[in-house]
Amino acid sequence: MNRYITQPKRTNNTMAYILLIVAGVYLFSLAFTRAIDTSIKNQDTMLCNSAKVSGNREYTNKCQCFYKSGDIECLQTNK
Repeated sequence: MNRYITQPKRTNNTMAYILLIVAGVYLFSLAFTRAIDTSIKNQDTMLCNSAKVSGNREYTNKCQCFYKSGDIECLQTNK
């Protein structure tokens, strides 16, 4: 009978952990920037719709491209 029990060799997974952390940080930053972008689009849409109702001349002039095309991103390209 063998008195010495051998332990299975452990593999060094440092590179896998680093890649997992980098992927996690990348996905988190991607989700964070998308959330900010969506929030800004929602705010711009609200401002343009409110300006149309209230008659605010400053914002109705800024939002003309949105009123014509319906695409709120034209405000961000025309700034």
